[in-house]
Amino acid sequence: MDTIDLEKLFQKGYYVTLGATSSLLEVIQDPAKREENFRRLGRSFDEITQELAEKGVTTEAEARSYVDKFIAQQVNGTGNTTNSESAGLTTVTTTAKTVDDNAPDGTEKSDKSVKASMRDEIQELTQQLASLRSQLEQLRSN
Repeated sequence: MDTIDLEKLFQKGYYVTLGATSSLLEVIQDPAKREENFRRLGRSFDEITQELAEKGVTTEAEARSYVDKFIAQQVNGTGNTTNSESAGLTTVTTTAKTVDDNAPDGTEKSDKSVKASMRDEIQELTQQLASLRSQLEQLRSN
């Protein structure tokens, strides 16, 4: 078996699993979706897996978008919660500060350095993720 075929098989399996999980959550949350999904079970296995794979791709894209927005909000320090509030979610923002009895003015400097190091680490991880994505695209195109 060719490695590219094996890679595609694993990728499709991942998307089918993601789509099936998404469908299962819809079935649990919405009785109308339950009836619709039960009607779909009468189709061929290939049609069902193709539909679940497409749903998995969509779900992954939505999840990535949500995580990217969340990270951007954390890096930029914005407290914009309109998207999560409209979805019925509540965001609680807390800030942890170190307590140093010897240097009461040092906590502000320490807090800034922690934020800067977190920002640097997030930027580094984002760059690594972009690199991995480009490598994956190169593997897919080959």
